[in-house]
Amino acid sequence: MKKLIYFVAITAIVFACKPTTYKIEGSVNEPSLNGKYVFIKERINRVWTTIDSAKIENRKFAFEGVCDSARVVFIAIEQADGESIREPFVFENGEIKIHIDKSGVTAEGTEQNEVLQKYLILKNSYYAKAEEVYKSFNDSTATEAEKAAVDAKMAEFENIITANDIQFSTDNANSIVGNYVFGSSFYSMTVEQKEKIVQLMTPQTKAIPRMAEIIAAIDVEKQTSKGQKFTEIELPDMQGQKLALSSLIGKTDFVLIDFWASWCGPCMKSLPELKALYAKHKGAKLEILGVSLDDDTLAWKETVNKQQINWKHISDLQGWKSAGANFYAVRSIPATVLIDRNGVIVGRNLKLSEIEQYLSAAKK
Repeated sequence: MKKLIYFVAITAIVFACKPTTYKIEGSVNEPSLNGKYVFIKERINRVWTTIDSAKIENRKFAFEGVCDSARVVFIAIEQADGESIREPFVFENGEIKIHIDKSGVTAEGTEQNEVLQKYLILKNSYYAKAEEVYKSFNDSTATEAEKAAVDAKMAEFENIITANDIQFSTDNANSIVGNYVFGSSFYSMTVEQKEKIVQLMTPQTKAIPRMAEIIAAIDVEKQTSKGQKFTEIELPDMQGQKLALSSLIGKTDFVLIDFWASWCGPCMKSLPELKALYAKHKGAKLEILGVSLDDDTLAWKETVNKQQINWKHISDLQGWKSAGANFYAVRSIPATVLIDRNGVIVGRNLKLSEIEQYLSAAKK
């Protein structure tokens, strides 16, 4: 009986010590931010929603309440110079301290936030180094050899960042932060790498909607991976007429599916090089089929015309719900799929230099 009483007493203490509310104390180092609002935002199905907001007074702000389920959300604020900060933190019951400065956001005080900070500090250090290297790429006096060296260095950083994401996701496969990292970076991993991480997940983790979505996408990606036959896409072109991918296969050595959107900054940034590749090889060697993830007809057509993107274009104007994107498990853009004249996929998201190698090796 004494043992039972002791057990009940200890259990009561444990539950009594577990926080049932959250208290966030925030600080900023910029006096110009006084009077502005800090927002707690969450992204669900690619749509941002505001959970709460607080006004900055004397460079401080605070939030209090009850968190029904611990998860990664974002602290967001627009700075005086118009630039916005939006950084992740773990929203959970407990005492959390958040500090905002021009370099970003730090959150500490709870175990999961400490884990997330360690990950972000390491990843941001790689990004900072990559940014310094990339600056030299915009040097107009740089030779082709120097630019190639920058490309190689950037690729090295990308590999390091991906390896870090894989390791962290592997080590934390069933934690809030591990799931957030995996959900934010899985698109840069191979099918095999993703499957190894999924194998470490418990049934409860696999049932989380975001994880279930990724697992389903992996199955689709396997069906559209290198060595597989292409999956048909048939969507309206810019004149409203249905155009099928199959109508292009076999007429050139390769067809490149380019998943993009007018609002996608990286897509626009990579466009000049893609246009140069097309100008060099269009005809017997190459055709490009642009599959737009736009949901605005005018924005899609105006961008194609203004940027003089002279290959074929289709779209169902459904944004991220695009049938074409779903058929190929596209979860980030720009994304590409290269298909040979026999309808076999030879690569996904290849570098332009790798695509060039395939084109150059094709029989003339």
